[in-house]
Amino acid sequence: MPSATLAHTSTQGFVTQALLWLEALALAIGVLQFAFAQSTVNYPYVAAGALALLSASMLLVRAVPVLHRPMARSYWITIVTLTIYATLLVIATGAAHSALVTLYFMPLAAMGVAFGRWWHVALLGVVIAVLGVVIGAWTPGLDVRAPEFAVLLLSKLFPAMAIAMILAALIEQMQTAVQRISDLAATDPLTGLLNLRSFEDVLQQEHRKAERFGRPYSLVMIDVDNVMQVNETLGHEAGSQIVAAVAAAIVRSIRGSDVPARLGGDAFVVLCAEADAPTSAAIAQRIRNNIYASTLSVANRMIRANASVGVVSFPKDHLYPKELMMLADQRMKQDRELRAAQARVGA
Repeated sequence: MPSATLAHTSTQGFVTQALLWLEALALAIGVLQFAFAQSTVNYPYVAAGALALLSASMLLVRAVPVLHRPMARSYWITIVTLTIYATLLVIATGAAHSALVTLYFMPLAAMGVAFGRWWHVALLGVVIAVLGVVIGAWTPGLDVRAPEFAVLLLSKLFPAMAIAMILAALIEQMQTAVQRISDLAATDPLTGLLNLRSFEDVLQQEHRKAERFGRPYSLVMIDVDNVMQVNETLGHEAGSQIVAAVAAAIVRSIRGSDVPARLGGDAFVVLCAEADAPTSAAIAQRIRNNIYASTLSVANRMIRANASVGVVSFPKDHLYPKELMMLADQRMKQDRELRAAQARVGA
């Protein structure tokens, strides 16, 4: 599994577990109120309906695939259900004077945890404030136009909104940090391309899609010929500059759907999605030309890189990714030997 996918899955697992805890806590508070403070429950059937709604939502969202895929759908269902649940319990236990007004913290916190955006929390807070006005109008002896009602509404809702917005900001920072760590783990620090491990994961995914839908794909293996010589004569810093310049030339040469990676040292590979042999051969030639056209000034010397290239295609050349990689490497070495022989003959 690619590290980015793994990080995303881990974040989703955290959010799912956090929402479950919020739902369980909200349900427990409602059950305790209904069981041990029955004198405060003015509308028992409304309270029972609220408990049944939340219980059913907790079970169905996790049992019915269409309700939890994609995950954002299950998040929204949970948030909406918690909001309705809190509203019904507040109405059932004294309306604006209910002690359970604090239950509105649950959907606000769920919004912050699920989406990590403070403005999501703020928008939900506005919706809950509107519900508060409606509930206030429902409450006997309470004038929603009086300043006292505004103070009451703010004192009960604003602390929950503030905490939820802080929580959302923390979640956003955590998600950013997790994404940055996963990006660093998946890419080569010098070139910014995928590293070998991440590339192998992408290749396996593309191979499965190609098998399922009967589509071709190709691999272009690239090896820079003169990096070792540059390292020996001008130092490893110069060699690193050559490698970075070659990586940039490769990126300029490929399509937006192609996936380049650095295998290590001076070796690169490009996955050409849905590309047959003629298409990949044209891409490979473009890569070779752009690499040769890239010159680099190091220590007052102009350095030009040369590259050996090997191209293979699925399913024409082989049916398995590992064997395709090996065959591409062999063809790349054959290309180097052929060009070396031609150079000797020309000399």
